[in-house]
Amino acid sequence: MLKTILIAVSLMTATAASAQMANPCPGGTQPATIRHNKIKPGQWATFAKAVAAHNAWYTSHNDPTRTTLVRVLTKGTGGPTVTDAEAVTITRYGPTKSQAARDAAYSAFTDLYRQSSDMADETRVCLPKG
Repeated sequence: MLKTILIAVSLMTATAASAQMANPCPGGTQPATIRHNKIKPGQWATFAKAVAAHNAWYTSHNDPTRTTLVRVLTKGTGGPTVTDAEAVTITRYGPTKSQAARDAAYSAFTDLYRQSSDMADETRVCLPKG
């Protein structure tokens, strides 16, 4: 329970902090967050819905920040295999501005993330623009 609460708070504060800080990245790059998530059994579709709802929330607030869902490959007997047990998300932040107030839609997508996954790792990076 505590782990779930800490993950949720981390997701919410990390997003807010990144959206409100000055861009620390060098020219030609933009701030981003790469998260590695452990997907709970049978919850891949719910996690994908969380990412879609996350993007819809930014869109509804005229914020160009977007999160991309990336499939993870694992070693299989016949070569690499796509797994439903892990996912990577890459959030590219738009121009620095204050994040919109959290609302019911915000709570809905964060609830979907909590329901479907546990965050394993998070890294802040400067990705090339594009």
